[in-house]
Amino acid sequence: MILFHSSNMVVEKPDTLHSRKYLDFGRGFYLTSLYEQAVKYAQRFKRREQEAWLNTYEFS
Repeated sequence: MILFHSSNMVVEKPDTLHSRKYLDFGRGFYLTSLYEQAVKYAQRFKRREQEAWLNTYEFS
């Protein structure tokens, strides 16, 4: 299974310690299996003139 995480940085080792408290579903590391959704979210960083990274993780 391949999952994606959009961020303004490369995230090699995901953790929940650096997540914000008041996200929609609470603290966590949010992933999606939908490539298009991840790209759309990454574009939000670009609109804010930040770097945008599409981190990809493969789980078996």
